[in-house]
Amino acid sequence: MRVLILGGTTEASRLARLMAGRPDLAPVLSLAGRTEAPAAQPIPTRIGGFGGVAGLVAYLRAEAIEAVVDATHPFAAVMSRHAAEACRIA
Repeated sequence: MRVLILGGTTEASRLARLMAGRPDLAPVLSLAGRTEAPAAQPIPTRIGGFGGVAGLVAYLRAEAIEAVVDATHPFAAVMSRHAAEACRIA
């Protein structure tokens, strides 16, 4: 299963470690890019925004993402709203 983890918290990194190496999962961690030198992760990581809801929908479709985990920072309310909307559309 292709899983997108929207990161930004310690929990996102912990989840990435738990998913790493599982043959039934193909996780990707997405970071907003606000940290200058993010810690290395054990799964593929993308950095930067998606370009709003439409960009996130395009990414979910292009990458055949089947599940999204919102592990963003509590203050990332806009990203959380965009993620919920994009998941409804995609």
